[in-house]
Amino acid sequence: MATLLAAMAFLVFSYYYWPAAGAIFARYSAWQQSGGVLAAALASGIAGGIISEVCIVYVANRGRWTSTHLENLAFKFVLFFIGGSVVYEFYRMQAGWFGEGVTWDVILPKVLVDQFVFSVFWSTTYQTIAFRWQSHRYSVRKLCREFNLDFVIIRMLPILVTNWMFWIPGVILLYSLPLMLQMPLGVFANAIWAILLSAVARHNHADGVTVPELVPTGPSGFINSTD
Repeated sequence: MATLLAAMAFLVFSYYYWPAAGAIFARYSAWQQSGGVLAAALASGIAGGIISEVCIVYVANRGRWTSTHLENLAFKFVLFFIGGSVVYEFYRMQAGWFGEGVTWDVILPKVLVDQFVFSVFWSTTYQTIAFRWQSHRYSVRKLCREFNLDFVIIRMLPILVTNWMFWIPGVILLYSLPLMLQMPLGVFANAIWAILLSAVARHNHADGVTVPELVPTGPSGFINSTD
């Protein structure tokens, strides 16, 4: 995780101190601005859904594709497509509330609202429920049966804690960039987060169908516990 955050820090450093990288960021920013929320949603879906699943298959599963991997790819694409559109609008609202500067009086309130309001009440809840719904083979009835205090403690809290470990330093870096460059860095981080989230969102057996559970093997990879 530290290595991945260091990669994000390098991108921020490159924007401010490496003119060639700044030019690339500027071109991407122009495309992002012209595409608006749809471009942000597509980029987030590709990063969080397609790229993350490809990484899991070729790093953790030795390149062996299964129907489950294809399902996960499609499911996460939709999950992060929706999430990316919400995040895009959230970044714009944050800029309206607190400004677009990169000083601490602007960055700090954005980080606090992001991590202790938005993440708690939207992103963690949304992602936990979505992954749990998938593990129940998309049964709303079975999912609703789990909504109690144990669901919050057992299902949501591990994802929230992992979220804070990765995203608190991550969004500090992210909000250190101008508004139109925040989403590109967020997309890069999203691909990383999707892999981490897959490891924390523990899938169980449902209706006799074996759903793979990814568990961390260390800083460099994951294994499939059903293999």
